[in-house]
Amino acid sequence: MGVIQADLYGLGHYSFAVVGFVLIFSSAFLFIHMQFKMRAVGYKTYPLFTRPSDYALPLEYLRVRSKYGWSPWLVYLMPTFFLGGVALLLFGVSR
Repeated sequence: MGVIQADLYGLGHYSFAVVGFVLIFSSAFLFIHMQFKMRAVGYKTYPLFTRPSDYALPLEYLRVRSKYGWSPWLVYLMPTFFLGGVALLLFGVSR
């Protein structure tokens, strides 16, 4: 029972940092989801996210989204989740 109590204490004490990590990982998940959608329609992407052309991927997604009936919220939520996650992570760790 001691391990569970320690985990719950950590989650309670560092809750802002935990939520920050969740938001950052959610942003990464949305990026990967967008990348798979773009690959499905024939847009060339790179698997390791190391190419400079991947930074243009959200802009390309916004250009082609109406053609396929996709929502633009995917692109709008990515930077929001990432920046909010970094802010919460920094706040949670500095507390």
